[in-house]
Amino acid sequence: MRPYYQDEYVTIYHGDALELLRSMPKVDLVVTDPPYGINTKSDRLGKLNPWADLCNAAYWYAAWFRAVRSRLRRNGAMWSFLNWRSLVTYQKAAHDVSWPIESLLVWDKGWIGPGGAKGLRPSYELVALFAMPEFSIEDRGIPDIKRVRWSSTKPTGHPAEKPVELMSWLIEISGGGLVLDPFMGSGTTLVAAKSLGRRAIGIEIDERYCELAAQRLSQEALDLGGVA
Repeated sequence: MRPYYQDEYVTIYHGDALELLRSMPKVDLVVTDPPYGINTKSDRLGKLNPWADLCNAAYWYAAWFRAVRSRLRRNGAMWSFLNWRSLVTYQKAAHDVSWPIESLLVWDKGWIGPGGAKGLRPSYELVALFAMPEFSIEDRGIPDIKRVRWSSTKPTGHPAEKPVELMSWLIEISGGGLVLDPFMGSGTTLVAAKSLGRRAIGIEIDERYCELAAQRLSQEALDLGGVA
């Protein structure tokens, strides 16, 4: 399996996560931001019952949950981003693989995003923590709300950018040496890990973002205030 990019800290693979995860080494931590939108359409298209789509989505989520869990050491964990629409899918998938959500972190973005006239303006996302049997968070004073200011600006062009600051914080509070992101996007998890002196592996199916991540990671000086 040939890396798309590799340096002292980071290795990137271009391909389907479900296929490539089988060949990954054991890791200490997974921090990832998978696709949200696969279960959010039927109710908008006038179908009477969106549950078939939700179950189909949960089948896919369950498949990569299993694959990720097989790569985690017994003291490892996974942080996975989601939103309120995909929460029910996460809960179904977690039940199906007998890997319960340990905690839900509310990421307070410190700003309000766009929204329709009928609803509230969104200002947060969620991050689900899945823990292996021997995982623990050393600092027992950490609450389940984390404010990291963000905005709609997307300098890298990725539609779901996340702050390096937030990814770095998740890595720091979780411990471990080797970090994996199976839905790497433009490489924020890897940038965060490298900035902390951690080794990291990223997988991305879209070659555009493999190239973008490789460019970011090959820079001599990492902008720690940058974006996903």
